[in-house]
Amino acid sequence: MSTKLTVNRRTLIKGAAATGLILPVGGLYRPAIAQSNPDRVIFATTQEPVQFNPLLYANGGTDTIVEALVFDALWDVDDTGAFVPNLAARLPTRENGDISPDGKTWKINLKQGVTWSDGQPFTAKDVEFTYQSIVNPKVAARMRSGFDLIDTLKIVDDHTVEIVLKKSYVPFYWAWQAMHIVPHHLLSSEADMNTSGFNAQPIGTGAYLLKSRTAGSHMVYEANPNYHRGAPKIKQFIHKFVPDQLVAYGQMKTGEIDYFGLVGIPYDRWEEAKTLQDRTFLLNPQPYVQFIYFNTEKPQFVDPKVRKALYIACEMQKSIDDINFGSTPRTLSYLHPSHWAYNGALKDETANPQLAAKMLDEAGWRIGSDGIREKDGVKMKFTCSTTAGVPSRQASQQLFQQNWKQIGVDMEIKNMPGSVVWGEYTTQSQFDTLLVAWEPTVGMDPDYSARCHSKAIGSGANYTLYKNPKVDELLDLGVTQENVEERKATYAKVQEILLEEVPFAPQFGVVQGNMTVKALQGVKVNQYVTDAAWNVHEWSRA
Repeated sequence: MSTKLTVNRRTLIKGAAATGLILPVGGLYRPAIAQSNPDRVIFATTQEPVQFNPLLYANGGTDTIVEALVFDALWDVDDTGAFVPNLAARLPTRENGDISPDGKTWKINLKQGVTWSDGQPFTAKDVEFTYQSIVNPKVAARMRSGFDLIDTLKIVDDHTVEIVLKKSYVPFYWAWQAMHIVPHHLLSSEADMNTSGFNAQPIGTGAYLLKSRTAGSHMVYEANPNYHRGAPKIKQFIHKFVPDQLVAYGQMKTGEIDYFGLVGIPYDRWEEAKTLQDRTFLLNPQPYVQFIYFNTEKPQFVDPKVRKALYIACEMQKSIDDINFGSTPRTLSYLHPSHWAYNGALKDETANPQLAAKMLDEAGWRIGSDGIREKDGVKMKFTCSTTAGVPSRQASQQLFQQNWKQIGVDMEIKNMPGSVVWGEYTTQSQFDTLLVAWEPTVGMDPDYSARCHSKAIGSGANYTLYKNPKVDELLDLGVTQENVEERKATYAKVQEILLEEVPFAPQFGVVQGNMTVKALQGVKVNQYVTDAAWNVHEWSRA
């Protein structure tokens, strides 16, 4: 059921500007420093990496820049969706005999001659240590899916490991693609990996070496001359943090930035961006879905009926049409609607403020004398946080704030820099609600255990603290099913339950508009990864 529109596009964008987030582009012109050095690339994002250890980070897309530059996985996924060997000498398959017929035993042959950037050799011991760290309950690993099903991991020799699974795990390729290898010789003696100095000064096998970090400003990387896939053609990589999206776009126009990735060009500037000379506009579908995350242990959000009422009060389609200019597809799931496992039978119940109000009444949340709902002495008041400096997210928050106000709910916008909001505020579930865009954690596989299985609370990425035994059961089943139709049915049921109980309220599938200077060659859009620098070793300057 539609509701009366009370906020138009102009009002939303104007509202974001009123917060001070939109700055006059005309005042930003500076010398075009980016194009002055052919041996350097300046890559900009609105957010700043927080955690540099690839096993621990929380914020995919930003922290994965460090991961892609400094570390390697056993294999990558390219822009066609194919797995390609990286630290593995070849991709294990049933056909070449490296995977047993029952799918439980994997032999992985490692590339020889690879060294860590401190000169130490990369060996099977590093793979074993990475696995042991991921499943160590004392390590705050961001994802354990698949690794927790390993029965044994045996070192056959310095360049071969053999893994035996307790049961077949279908997305095992994706699991290893998503987790990069960390060094045994540097981390095995650490008393606590979570607080190790390595997490700020990482050593990897990757294409670049982290040389310096200026908090709040930028990070400088130098090319690894001994990189096993060949030394990068561009000698220096600077990751610049520009918290305001429009300021970053202005710097892209003036030449202070070579590549504006991640959040990218504001939706309302896409048409202009496509016409800019000496710039390349990249339409970039991403695995992310943008949600409202509810902290399900806060008294306002314990009841699934309340969460659903808050969700269906929101004008989701209007937010897409008016704020994103229709550039992002509506989704009712944690998957893009184009994903093979998307449940097309799901029905969009937004926006229905009358039903939302009725559901809140039925749940015992009644309008108080101040116009705000309350129950058992608790007010229906909470905060909503996201990364500061992104006008489209700010405008969505303002729209939802108005939607909720109409049904007696008081939401306060509490935005912070990315380095703050995605730190312990998120990982320790200190938030009330978040506006986030996150991807499935096991690559493009529909397994969502790391974000909503109860076993991922405190030791994974289940930051909403959501628990449902039936969802746990279905997720455990789905990763063992090799028949695609059976898997599809299982994940359809998962999506149905999640849409009913709403630990996270889906808004849209993310599509970004990124931009490079034309002189930067080799950049490839890859819809299968969250990392804009996934093939950085192939970049060059004309």
